[in-house]
Amino acid sequence: MNTKNIFKALAMAMLMPAMLLTTACSNDDDFVTNNNEQTIKKGFELPVTVNATRQDDATRATYNATDKKLEFSTGDKLFVYGSASGAGKFAGALDYVPATGKFSGTIYTQNEWDSTADALFSAAPSIRAILLPNGYDSYNFLSISNNNTPDVAYDDVVSGSIANAFVASETAKATGVEQLSWEQAYTYSSGFALAPANAVLNFTISGLEAGAKTATLITTYSGIDFDQTISGSVTPNASGVATFAMGVPNNLIIKNVANNLTVGSSKFTLPSTALTAGKIYNINRSASAPLPAVFTVDAGKTVKFSKGNLQATYNGSSWIWGFAEHQWDYIGNAAGNTSINGNGTVSANGTVDLFGWVGTSSTWTGAAQYGISNSTAANNVDGYGNVADEAQKVGWGATVGTGWRTLTRLEWLYLLSTRETGITVNSTNHARYTMAIINTDGTAVKGLIIFPDSYAGGSPAGVIWGTINAKSTFETTCTSAGWTALEAAGCVFLPAAGYRTASSVTDAGVGAGYWSSSSSYAASAFGLYFESNYMSIQFGGSRKYGFSVRLVRDAD
Repeated sequence: MNTKNIFKALAMAMLMPAMLLTTACSNDDDFVTNNNEQTIKKGFELPVTVNATRQDDATRATYNATDKKLEFSTGDKLFVYGSASGAGKFAGALDYVPATGKFSGTIYTQNEWDSTADALFSAAPSIRAILLPNGYDSYNFLSISNNNTPDVAYDDVVSGSIANAFVASETAKATGVEQLSWEQAYTYSSGFALAPANAVLNFTISGLEAGAKTATLITTYSGIDFDQTISGSVTPNASGVATFAMGVPNNLIIKNVANNLTVGSSKFTLPSTALTAGKIYNINRSASAPLPAVFTVDAGKTVKFSKGNLQATYNGSSWIWGFAEHQWDYIGNAAGNTSINGNGTVSANGTVDLFGWVGTSSTWTGAAQYGISNSTAANNVDGYGNVADEAQKVGWGATVGTGWRTLTRLEWLYLLSTRETGITVNSTNHARYTMAIINTDGTAVKGLIIFPDSYAGGSPAGVIWGTINAKSTFETTCTSAGWTALEAAGCVFLPAAGYRTASSVTDAGVGAGYWSSSSSYAASAFGLYFESNYMSIQFGGSRKYGFSVRLVRDAD
């Protein structure tokens, strides 16, 4: 794979204040939304005064959907290139000047040019421009072209300088190619037409952990199996939200593979959509940051839980993996869980959150290796595997980024049976869990509340405690406000999502099974199971059952 460090944020000089942009962020986090940004005739116009504002985060340039304009920072560059009669090819890297709100710099021509830059631009039938944000000075992926025929390539560009882009070698000069002999410092005094050379993907990623992240998008050439990786550095704000843009040149498309977008350790899948140059596509995603509370699962080993149960959504062409939006969310009998085929596909688009347990001896590949199958071959290498004590074929954590994993049998046992939390709830020392109904004034979801190692929530208003550390008939109850207070104090909730056999879901809203990563016999694996007045922390379930998966990350 040929990696090209191109843009932290990129846009195609969409700077004209008079442009009517109809941008609106998608409410659906699973799909790219084409908001049909309009072009004007053959391109965009770069006016004398660029409507630009300085951002608090000086490491990116991005599109402001509210004000309908691009926002720039110190260090951003506008790379302009084209051709004109008499001058031949020309190009320049112009720097953004916050004090003036303009880009200025030097334009270089291939042939001698003794007129003004305005005349140069006027003589050019089309000019292409790409915004390169602060920190991105590698332009060597570009080629100057006439009628889409590659001509002069930029292949020795250092630190944003393109002075050598048209300097011919001695051999080239001997064949009639002239050496660069003219340059002129130029600050825009008038606008000129720009032809867009790429689509703009405008990202909003929430739920990120602190610290700079590398954002990477896998693309491929249209009709050619040759990958190009677009990557750059983004830094989330204090709320864990990163907004940035990437440009996809019009000869590239998003590669149709799982997890084709990575932001830090969080992975996402974007549909392989045909992108149109000059249009903005708004993409919202919620990243996989863990809940903040810490839970001990073995002597000296602590973990943090994911924000919800694992989910896989099929959009008609690919699987998109992530976590439920809320801790209490589950799919139950909806399409997805009840549409699973025998080969890792579904007969109707939807979301799956009940997965079979697949061992290393299984021959399955693709989505089926994660237990998305209606097969009942629990003791078969052409099914869920047939070896006792084998590891999983692929851990579910691999679907959502690095660091995520499933608790082992012994870790579930320690968490719920051995852990000394030092917490007293309802007169019970070392409170670990309680079977509960939460949101009793709303959806009233049954499930299991797990207390963190350090709990200082007390007894919030709206919470009535029942049995602690033992089975019950879901005696503990919480209003929505009561659960909000418990969640803020670090409690984890496992909803009673039911279980799946083939494509049939049973006991949704009544009970639930949660897999461990530990197998038991050749046809079964260990997990947690609970329902009214029943609790088994080392439940041995047939691998063919679709159980819930709640992932964790090591906290130490």
